[in-house]
Amino acid sequence: MKKFIISVFLIVAVIVTKQLSSYKGYVSSLLLYNIEALAADEGGGPYNCVGVGSIDCPLSHYKVKYVFSGYRLEE
Repeated sequence: MKKFIISVFLIVAVIVTKQLSSYKGYVSSLLLYNIEALAADEGGGPYNCVGVGSIDCPLSHYKVKYVFSGYRLEE
């Protein structure tokens, strides 16, 4: 009887562990909106694009090495 209880307990533990490890949560739309807002450009100031590389220049949309932007405290 003791072996039966231990084996049932182990089977239940394995099933619960498998279910918890295979849980795939969903991504809410609010989380996606927050990610998009953080990724959006907050600037809008003057840009200076230098070199040839893999970064998109916001002015010309060419691939450049560096993008410099001005920093303003007031609009």
